[in-house]
Amino acid sequence: MRLTRVMLVVAVALLLGGAGPALAQTFVWGNQGEPVQLDPAVITDGISARITHQIYDTLVKYKGSTTEIEPGLAEKWEASADATVWTLSLRKNVKFHDGEPLDAKAVVWNMERWWKSNHPQHENQVKAGQTFEYWEGQFEGFDDKSIVSKIEAVDTHTVRVTLKRPQAPFLANLGIFAFGIASPKAVEKAGTEYGKSPVGTGAFKFVEWKPNQEVVLEANPDYWGAKPKVKRVVVRNIKDNSQRLAALKAGEIHAMEGLNPDDVKVVKADQNLQLILRPTNTTGYIAFNYKVKELQDKRVRQAFAHAVNKKAIVEAFYGGTGLVAKEFQPPSLWGYNKDLKEYDYSPEKARDLLKQAGFPNGLTEITWEDGKKEPFVFWYMSRSRPYFPAPKEIAEAMAADLAKVGIKGQLQTAEWAVYLDKRKNGQLPVYMLGWTGDNGDPDNFLCYFFCSPGASREAFYSNKPLADLLQRASTLTSQSERARLYRQAEQMLHDDVGRLFIANNQPPIALSKKVKGFVANPTGNEYFNTITLQ
Repeated sequence: MRLTRVMLVVAVALLLGGAGPALAQTFVWGNQGEPVQLDPAVITDGISARITHQIYDTLVKYKGSTTEIEPGLAEKWEASADATVWTLSLRKNVKFHDGEPLDAKAVVWNMERWWKSNHPQHENQVKAGQTFEYWEGQFEGFDDKSIVSKIEAVDTHTVRVTLKRPQAPFLANLGIFAFGIASPKAVEKAGTEYGKSPVGTGAFKFVEWKPNQEVVLEANPDYWGAKPKVKRVVVRNIKDNSQRLAALKAGEIHAMEGLNPDDVKVVKADQNLQLILRPTNTTGYIAFNYKVKELQDKRVRQAFAHAVNKKAIVEAFYGGTGLVAKEFQPPSLWGYNKDLKEYDYSPEKARDLLKQAGFPNGLTEITWEDGKKEPFVFWYMSRSRPYFPAPKEIAEAMAADLAKVGIKGQLQTAEWAVYLDKRKNGQLPVYMLGWTGDNGDPDNFLCYFFCSPGASREAFYSNKPLADLLQRASTLTSQSERARLYRQAEQMLHDDVGRLFIANNQPPIALSKKVKGFVANPTGNEYFNTITLQ
């Protein structure tokens, strides 16, 4: 028996890169599952971004626990008087992990890859089924549709970006994880397989990706910023929340997010663990696909709004860290509309609205615009996310609420990457998803989704007055005027039930007491080079 225990300890030590002092040099994060990609330009999910954030730098960064902008690969910047020409001065003597220099040409190459559909490394990625969704969302599309009109290398370390009109969150947008600067040589060499072998300038270098197990990174000794304090980072995939917490309590990982609601108090009570709550910057929602005829009727969407008991869901599934959401922006954002009146929970009103819409016996099947009918299916994510910590259980609760008013169907899920693809391709009629703010600006919540009427990313939702208002808000320099427009936008979205917002959350992060220097950021992306293990 003793020999078996020793062997087990040795095996665990080998798995983690060595026990005792060796383990202390390896920070192990428990991820909720497999990343989709490690090319930040084509991902949208936080599970992948957590890893890419360690490998890449952006031109500007968010300072500490805030979304305040500070220099990244750009040391400084200046804008023209009309805020349409931005000149960014790059750091000198920065190299990519493959030894290539970080210079203005490399930055222009990256930005043109994101922007121009005829860029070889854009075109091939699209043909492979990937999209540059963040560029499209934050910079208003590709080619001539984009707010960007020119990107040029002024000299070796100076980049100039010309916009067609001012964009208030321009700098904040450049700090989003999706705009990590990649080595052009590495991307050209790997082509569409680049997402499996990422090369950036970040504090950690990519070592290997063991499918369905873990991603291994090592410290970049030549990093231009604060040098990492651990030698290695291992991001282990442990899909199940309970198993992930068990691994934390056993010392097999050092940190995790995605706690089961009941486990928040368990972590608080454990003297070997610590609990950190990220600032509220997430919103979980139900999205309606507007290619479904029944959902084009606002009364049906209103029925959903009155049918779902949000308060009961927050109380049951968020462990005391959640809030009822009544709009897209969380209360922490400066565009939040505190005067907006929430739809009350009323099954009676929901049933009456369905009856008015022509469904006196409820809704059990849907009709796509091409006339195809199919049973109603309510989709939920297979992984816990900051905005929906227990997606299956929350989905079951919402489905039960909907069934009470006659909206009955099957619950269905899919692996994370498949789920996101189905959402992107408009194949989900009604689905759960959510958003964690990327840059502290209301534009990132609202314009990202609602500035392009009829686009699949918004489940084909089309509201041109709303889109026009949001686009106008993004061009103004007065924050107070912008805030007024965002409050108006939330009211318009609410009145039309464009989506049904369920909950905001302060996502809990559980860490070993050995972990010091972890700085929680509202964007959900923390840098691991600040961490020490004691």
